[in-house]
Amino acid sequence: MAFMIAKQSRIHSFWIICGLLLVVAIGLVAFLGHVPKARQGLTIAYLKATGSLPDVSWSDLYRMTAKDRHYNLPDLATDPNPYAVITNPYAGSDDLAAGGVLFQSHCSVCHGSNGVGATGGPRLQQRHMIQGDSPWALFRTITLGIRGTAMPPNGSLPWADRWRVVAYVTSLTLRAEVPGELEAASKLPALDPVTYDEIRAGTQAQDRWLTYSGSYDGHRFSNADQIKPTNVSMLRLLWMRQYDVSDRSIETSPLVIAGYMFVTVPPNRVEALDAKTGALIWAYDRHLPDKISLCCGSGNRGLAVLDKTLFLGTLDAHLVALDLETGKVMWDVEIADYREDYSITGAPLALKNIVVTGVAGGDYGVRGFVDARDAVTGKELWRFYTIPGPGQPGSDTWSGDSLKTGGGPTWLTGSFDPETNLIYWPTGNPSPEFNGDRRSGDNLYTNCLLALDADTGALRWYFQFTPHDLYDWDATQIPVLLDTNVEGKPRHYLAQANRNAFYYLLDRDTGRFQLARPYSPQTWAERIDAQGRPVVNPAAVPTERGTTVYPGSGGATTYQSPSYDPRTGYIYISALDWGGVFYKEPYQHRLGELFLGGNFQFFADVQPQGAVRALNALTGEQVWEYRNPAYHVGGLVSTAGGVVFGSQQESFFALDAATGRELWRVPTSGRLVASPISFLCGGKQMVTIAAGHDLLTFGL
Repeated sequence: MAFMIAKQSRIHSFWIICGLLLVVAIGLVAFLGHVPKARQGLTIAYLKATGSLPDVSWSDLYRMTAKDRHYNLPDLATDPNPYAVITNPYAGSDDLAAGGVLFQSHCSVCHGSNGVGATGGPRLQQRHMIQGDSPWALFRTITLGIRGTAMPPNGSLPWADRWRVVAYVTSLTLRAEVPGELEAASKLPALDPVTYDEIRAGTQAQDRWLTYSGSYDGHRFSNADQIKPTNVSMLRLLWMRQYDVSDRSIETSPLVIAGYMFVTVPPNRVEALDAKTGALIWAYDRHLPDKISLCCGSGNRGLAVLDKTLFLGTLDAHLVALDLETGKVMWDVEIADYREDYSITGAPLALKNIVVTGVAGGDYGVRGFVDARDAVTGKELWRFYTIPGPGQPGSDTWSGDSLKTGGGPTWLTGSFDPETNLIYWPTGNPSPEFNGDRRSGDNLYTNCLLALDADTGALRWYFQFTPHDLYDWDATQIPVLLDTNVEGKPRHYLAQANRNAFYYLLDRDTGRFQLARPYSPQTWAERIDAQGRPVVNPAAVPTERGTTVYPGSGGATTYQSPSYDPRTGYIYISALDWGGVFYKEPYQHRLGELFLGGNFQFFADVQPQGAVRALNALTGEQVWEYRNPAYHVGGLVSTAGGVVFGSQQESFFALDAATGRELWRVPTSGRLVASPISFLCGGKQMVTIAAGHDLLTFGL
């Protein structure tokens, strides 16, 4: 009985409390009803509670009222249609730029770079959205995804970031179409001419990258110093452009001029981009013949610039001059006949009033050359053939008529010394690669470093790294120019980490040999003599049954650019420690067919080791190394902040320039073989690398 009385007392107290709370609530509502904002809020809450705002959650309402941004929410009190009422307060220029970065990293894999469309999702430019075009419709689509499609929910993105993506997508749907380029504006703003003196200054101006290697001396060194070992781990992706190309990897090394970036995309496309956001400004596409002889894909490694003109070497062996601001063709000249198996894949080199280019095609038995053109007209100024004609100096280093199909391609960019007016251009392998029976002799000027007078093309000196090459070891690696003092006297050196696994140092004024030191495992040479000539191991000559040799046919390094840091005195090299079996085979030269005279096979049970090695530039001694199992390595760039950027397989990383310690690493999901650049844009240091089919830019 006592228990029942206590229970009834508790129930009675509960209802008394509820009544008091109801009275307070009624009084509060009556009071707030006289305050406009409170009255609107109460009306919206009432509409939500009675089911009139089904597409706006309580959480949505709370966030929009809690934020210090204006969503136009009060108008829901009189018009309960969020699709017509709610506005996007994150639509300023900074928010729009941030939304573009988020779109590239989260959405472009399906919708394409800048919303141009891709295999996984529709084009967004000038598109009427099925789920609605209003800010609230786009916000809900981004947040919830679209059931039954590849569009996933993105509710894990921060609230404000989703609104920034809404702003960017809205800009895409409203963007006007330009004929031939859906996402492109018509032209760049007026830019100052890029002068020879500016290119000569190299990367001293931190906001510019004006040649393939950043500077004429081949250092690939950036004076930007904001990114340091202490903060490099904070790098994040700023923007990404994705491309639908058939090649496995884009190989471009961009140019940067006044906040704009200029890149090449396979097979022969040039794009002008906003370096801050990756947005496309203009594009040039070249129509190519149906059949072109290409040994190794349709890659292009970059451009040259001089005055207001960009210079592009094409796969059908033309040199094209493009207006810097519009992409319009200024002139187009044939360098060689592509039907004779010539092509151009490397970046030209612009200096004074001259544009210099090399050619590819050594795997087909072309006759290589270095070609110089007038930068204004495209008129030929001089040409140096890397395979001499009958009776010319060097012709006696070829037997029979083998020099007619001698090779000697010049497919990577050389370096230049303005003080001596010498162009240092490296040359490639003799043809056929693996069988030298009918081309006995040293086979000049293959596998050489040529010192050419910039005004006339006259040969001042040459140095041959691998005479009578039987392994496809082009010497086309980037020459690095070094200045130092020895016993109080200035010395001018040229360094090259050669594909044959030796690091060489030459006197660049005379070509005189200074030293050679192996930087990767090698078995082909017993030693390098006092004049720099290799003493070949007889057991390493390719045979019909096969011969095991280190390094492999791809060499210990190849077109992946080295970098030189003048502060540390180290030259950084991307190396691949590998070997395999070389086979000699009968051959016959036919146009349009590979002219190899054999083949090469990797070891089936030995995985190559990728390495970044720091060498003392003056002695070749290894200071440190960074190793990983890898079949592919990319080029390098070092910076004044004490960081070296490089890549192996699909990973992009940063190393301490002094010690080689890994500081930062990010997977890219794309095969990396290109060489990165680093520069300032808008006062902030950025790093750009081509990875697979993507162009990625990182920053703090």
